[in-house]
Amino acid sequence: MGETLFGSGTSGFGEETESAFASSYHLAKLETEEKTNAIKVAAYVRVSTLSDEQEDSLENQTAHYSRYIRSNPDWKMAAIYSDHGKSGTVASSRSGFNQMIRHALEGKIDLILCKSVSRFARNVLDTLDTVRMLKEHGVRLIFEKEDIDTASMQSEFILTMMAAVAQEESRSISENVKWANTKRLERGEARFTRLLGYTKEGNRKWVVQTEEASIVKEAFELCLQEKSPAEIARIFVQKGYKTAKGNKEWSGTGIREILRNNNYIGEVLSQKSYSKDHLSHKSTRNRGEKSQYLIEDHHEAIIDKQTFKTAQLMLKKRAKPNKRRDKKQYPLSSRIVCGKCGGNLQRFECRGVVTWRCGKRIKSKELCDMEGIREETIMAVMEAALDNKFESLTGEVLNSRTIQKMLRELKNVDAKSDIEYNQLRVDLESTLHKENIAILNGTDEALEGLKARRVQIESELKEKETWWKLLDADFTYRTNSIAKLESSSIIKKTMGQLLDELKNIEYLRAWVVRVKAVSPILFSITWVTGEEIEVELLEE
Repeated sequence: MGETLFGSGTSGFGEETESAFASSYHLAKLETEEKTNAIKVAAYVRVSTLSDEQEDSLENQTAHYSRYIRSNPDWKMAAIYSDHGKSGTVASSRSGFNQMIRHALEGKIDLILCKSVSRFARNVLDTLDTVRMLKEHGVRLIFEKEDIDTASMQSEFILTMMAAVAQEESRSISENVKWANTKRLERGEARFTRLLGYTKEGNRKWVVQTEEASIVKEAFELCLQEKSPAEIARIFVQKGYKTAKGNKEWSGTGIREILRNNNYIGEVLSQKSYSKDHLSHKSTRNRGEKSQYLIEDHHEAIIDKQTFKTAQLMLKKRAKPNKRRDKKQYPLSSRIVCGKCGGNLQRFECRGVVTWRCGKRIKSKELCDMEGIREETIMAVMEAALDNKFESLTGEVLNSRTIQKMLRELKNVDAKSDIEYNQLRVDLESTLHKENIAILNGTDEALEGLKARRVQIESELKEKETWWKLLDADFTYRTNSIAKLESSSIIKKTMGQLLDELKNIEYLRAWVVRVKAVSPILFSITWVTGEEIEVELLEE
């Protein structure tokens, strides 16, 4: 590998945002100094679906707790954490909840407010374990509906009872839904879901869509010509066919699902899979544990039964023993982005050589023409970028000033994200409040502008949330690098020696959040600070 060229670094936040950050940090610091004894209060709100009514409920809950916390002179707003469209029975799937717990354990929260135990969690074990863990770190919880304050020694017994009731409520709701679905199936009423070849027109369901139906027929014809699902997918990509979702990306798995779907012969087989319990919500293939319901001649067929039967025999002939293993995660998994199509690069290893290839290119050159990139090249890019980042310090003997500079960069990541999050939340709450007043006063002119501003803030939040999730996932890498920089042996080294030690993927990932492969030799590195820099590797 030869000369390394760097483009000018461009901040992902920009000068205005950096200035706003400094200003917000300064204001936060002043507030802390003025309220040294103030209780740091946060609230957790959650809704279970993404419906408009539930979205309104989420906004109302957020506004309610914001006003409530700020109205208490002894309290200081920490943050409002929220989740929506997630199950309350599985804590691991709630990013807002997990972020709140992490912040509480870091000492950023003294008190958490929540509408009810069922909003917090519907799993007794998770609820009690979390409450006890928070109590050990001096963090109280108040559940408004049940009037429970975990600071009281008697609360744990009450909480156990309430959590058990909430879990039973979740089980009861789950059973009621299952009962209603079973009765619907017994009546021969099949639920319609969008499917290639069928659409919905007004009240009419399972209406054949002629253009899509011809694609389905072609898939079966090619299968009978002994083409594999992967080969059929490549043919469809080359022909520019669109899937039911309207994109041109086909996969062997998607084709296989079409060929196995008996909806295409006018039948509906319901309950092919089921949820084992109301806590995990894990879908399991139905192998006879539950009743299945076959509704024959339910709608117009696209494929005749004999063709379908022959296709099943062809698929069975091609079937291989299932050697499914858990997908292994690597430090660079989901962090190398294709600069041509925006897809993620996937890891392949052959004879000890690791190569990262664009997922779309693997399917077809028609989708992307990005060449594969060796992992050693990506590592060289990251190492060169790190050298450049700290180039001005390379010749220095490490001292406390140099180390503190590096530590600050890693330690300020979460603080900066929190300030940005809180500022956007405050802006959203303020805009919602003004919007409500405009509605009550009937001032339509102001209302349009406020709606536009609210949509803009919500869009910013969604955009930032993707970045914040990446940073949260890298927390362990930053923690390990901070521990290394704080170790007593570091001070005896030069900056060059330290950088050599940091050229390990476990440490590099503390600073590098994303690598975009613009070409096999041109890359864009996104630092943990949000700053981006271009790196070009030229052959000698």
